This record gives sequence, C-alpha cells and structure tokens, in this order.
Amino acid sequence: MKVRNVFGLMLSVVLLLLLAGSSLAREPQPAGPSEAVGVNASPAANAPWFKITVDKFDVGQYTSVAIDPVNNTTYVSYYDETYKDLRMAKYVGSGGNCGPDNDWSCETVDSAGDVGKYSSIAVDPTDNYPVIAYYDATNHALKLAIGSGGGWTIKIIQDPPFSFSAGMYASLKVDSTGKTHIAYYFSNLMGPDSLWYAKHVGGGAGNCGGNDYQCDLVDSGDQVGKYASLALDGSDQPRIAYYDGGNNALWYAFHDGVKWNHLKILPSNSGQYASLYVDNEDIPHIAHLYNNGKFGYAVYVGSGGNCGFDSPSTTFLWQCDEIDSMGFGLSLAVDAAGYPIIAYQKGGSLNVARPIGALGKFIGNCGPANPYPYPRWYCETIDPFGSLGPVVNGDFVSIDLNSSGLATIAYYSKCCVPSIGKLKVTYQQFQDFLPLVMKNH
Repeated sequence: MKVRNVFGLMLSVVLLLLLAGSSLAREPQPAGPSEAVGVNASPAANAPWFKITVDKFDVGQYTSVAIDPVNNTTYVSYYDETYKDLRMAKYVGSGGNCGPDNDWSCETVDSAGDVGKYSSIAVDPTDNYPVIAYYDATNHALKLAIGSGGGWTIKIIQDPPFSFSAGMYASLKVDSTGKTHIAYYFSNLMGPDSLWYAKHVGGGAGNCGGNDYQCDLVDSGDQVGKYASLALDGSDQPRIAYYDGGNNALWYAFHDGVKWNHLKILPSNSGQYASLYVDNEDIPHIAHLYNNGKFGYAVYVGSGGNCGFDSPSTTFLWQCDEIDSMGFGLSLAVDAAGYPIIAYQKGGSLNVARPIGALGKFIGNCGPANPYPYPRWYCETIDPFGSLGPVVNGDFVSIDLNSSGLATIAYYSKCCVPSIGKLKVTYQQFQDFLPLVMKNH
C-alpha cells in the first residue's frame, strides 16, 4: 500500500509538470507581458540553468552571443586580453579544443594589432556562417569579420583620420537577405561625436568598406551614440537605442525607409548600457541603466505610457519602469510570447529578470508594483559572487534565445588580484524525465 501511495504521488507530480509545459501562449499585447500574472506564457522560462567555462586565461571581455536560428548552434565572440586579439567560440558537441569536455571550438579570428573590443556577433541566415563587427583600437577603425567554410574575410568598414575613432560600441545584425547592418559610435576629438549606421549595399555603390557599404550619420552631439544597440524590424528596417552622454538621456532612432526619425525616451539620468530588441510584432523593448544605479525597462505602448513624449502631441508612447539595481553589464532579449528577459550583473553576480507572467508566478520580488499590490517582475541570481578569490560574474554580459525560447548567456568572469579573466556561458535546457520504474517488494 505504501508503494502504491508513493507511485500515485509521483505520477500526479509528473502529470502536473506535463500540463504546465503544455500551457498555451497568449497573444502578446504592447504592454501586456510586463503586467500579466499567473499565466505561464513561456514554457522555457522555468527551464533549469547550467554553467560552464568555455575559455580561460585572461579572455572573455567584450562578449557577444548569437544562436543560429536554423540549427541552434551557439557562437560567442570575445576579446583576448593577453594577446589583444578577437576570438570566437562555437559549440560543436565533441572534437573541439575548449569547453569542459572539448565540446566547444575556440579560435583567433583577427590578431592584427589591438583588435576585438566592442565585438558584436550575428549569424547570416542565408549561409549559417557567423559575422562579427568589432573595434580596431590600433587603427581607431570599425572592422568586420565574415566567416565561411574556409576561414575568415576581414574588412575595414570605416577608417577615419587619427583625431577620429570609428567602431566603439559596435552593434551588428544580419537581415533576412544576408545584408549586414552595423550601428556604432564615432568619436571626434575636434568636435561633436556621433552615431553612425553602416549597411552592405554591394556593387561598389557605397561610400565605405571598399565601397560595398554605405555609412551614414544618424545623430550627433557630445557623446551621442555611446552604448549603441541595433535591431531590425520585420521589414529589415534599422532601429537603434543609444545614449546621449552630453544630456544623460536615452534616445531611440528608427528608419522609415526614407529618413531617420529620433525620439527621446527619457530626458535625463538614463541610457547607459542600452540594449534594444524588436519582437515579432515589431514592438521595441529597451533595457538601460539609470544614474541611481538601477536598470530600467522601456517598451513601446502607443499611448497611455509615462515616457517617450511625442512632441508636438501630448502623448507618451512608451512605458518606462525601474526593475532592479545593477553593476556592470546588461543585455535584453524577448521571447516569442513578447516577454522580455534581461541578463545583468549585480553585486558581482550574474542575474536574470523576467515579468512574473512569463514564469507563471503571481508575486514577484523586483520591478514596479503599481497598480498591483506586489512587484510584477521576478529577479534571480544565476551565477553568484564567489567569496573565494573573489570571483565576479556577469561583466560584459550578452543574451540570446534559441528557437525553443531557451536562453544562453555569455559573460566575463574575473578572479583574484592580479585579475584572471575567463569566458563563461550559462544556458537553459529542458530537463529530461526518465521513465518511472517501481519494484514491488
């Protein structure tokens, strides 16, 4: 009788887990995902996390992660602090040269001078090869590495005179036709700084990158363009979130097919570490840092918001909320149901924040509460601060989701004095349940 009772209890638990995993995703609303409660619209959100070290010995800064949308292969670009090189890690499963069981392949992509800072990686959907935009600190230039079966092709996209610098805060996307798009910061020692945008046009029709790219000015001003974050909408039109350092403000620029349009999302004390994502409904989401040490989440709502004033009308187009305190590092992704997931560093730990609706929770522990009597977000530590060393996790954080909505986070982990850095990856994976076998004694 005791065995039967135990079996019945375990069977009930398994059935509940199966029912929870089959929950139907609701249709996303402009501001709904951050307010929904008690509905698990993202079955992958509760999948467990696993932590690994991919590469070590003073590597892992300026990290960027991208997951191939076709076969879910993970790629990570990063900077080698010792040799000042750009490197890339690719998950191969077996036969590699790095990772816990040689299940990753790590390689040097570019070693010509001090190269690889501000790296941004994407996967070309037309051939499934990686592409990396990055900064060449030796030549103050924006460079691009294009992967292929035979190695890498390195291109200089913009190489300005000595008093200028192009390519810091590079943000790269590859559109559905394989064209490369890059947003980046242009520093000017002699005048105003600026935000620039480069696009592959081919056929010698451009003005940069060997005339195969078109480089255009988007906005200018004192420290305008830092923390540039690029996304593409469903029509492959570019959108950019960026920081106006002169006014301490968060800005959003979008191209309507004819010209650039600009909107100040928050007027002051905001915008650093901007991370932009445009979801499958073409709704933009932005994570960023406030000057009070907390990070915020801004989402386009169309009307009834509290930020993004649309002059000359009196409409606030965006909803802006404070979520949690943070240190260095912030990265945003949005799942298929329209729910954001934000990876960030806090107190030397890697953390993740999601709206409670994505997790099926009724009560959160961070983010805004109004009009509810409880917080609407849930913040958790994924890789904690290590007291032995000490070990600081979560700098240079970057997040991406695979086709099942499972998250992968690449980040820099450093230990001790002098500092020893390494590239770490934390990822979600569905838990496999083995068949239950009972033996009746």
